[in-house]
Amino acid sequence: MFYKRMNKKIVFLIFFIVIFIGIWLVLDSIRIGPGLPPSEGMPEWYIPETWKGNIQSCTSSFPEISPYCNAGNYSGRKYINVWYFDDESEFLKGEDTLYRYLEENGNVFQEELNISAELQEEIERREVENFCNITSFNVTGYESPETSGYFLVYERPFLETREDYFIVYYGIMGLTNLTEETPELKKLIAESIYMSNEEGKIDGLKIGNKKEKDNSLFPWF
Repeated sequence: MFYKRMNKKIVFLIFFIVIFIGIWLVLDSIRIGPGLPPSEGMPEWYIPETWKGNIQSCTSSFPEISPYCNAGNYSGRKYINVWYFDDESEFLKGEDTLYRYLEENGNVFQEELNISAELQEEIERREVENFCNITSFNVTGYESPETSGYFLVYERPFLETREDYFIVYYGIMGLTNLTEETPELKKLIAESIYMSNEEGKIDGLKIGNKKEKDNSLFPWF
């Protein structure tokens, strides 16, 4: 009788553990999202598939603003650098740090890019109907002796309820004429771009976001 009771308790305990693990896996899947990698794998999302065999660690041209960062190198000089953030406050902090670094080390400017023609070429090349309904957006341009290119910010590209933030740099290594390289960089952006959440945003870098948010309750500062 004693052993039967012990066996029932053991079976019940095992059943409880299995149920607990199952619930944890389901919740973890919901948190990460269907088909989405964990945070450390997220930077690869904006590196084109044809570049996946040449993914490297983050470039040393910019400060370390996120532990989740990768770079894709192509044809020697053209490359993509991706920082990922799974927390809005960390994203705003990283964005502010990066912008201040750019101002101190090169020429920073804002402009609007229209990549509708480049996106249409990508749609025809991939033989898909559409994969992004945003064709024109603000970007942050950057020129320096070390690298020149464009910074884009992708805010909540997957789901409105998920905190996913990407800062992506599409650049050319070395001193170059950015205006002459813009057509090729626009093609690269079109190849890399991804937005499934219609409420998400594509924009350039902003400075002062963290300070404005922190002082919102104290407008006299």
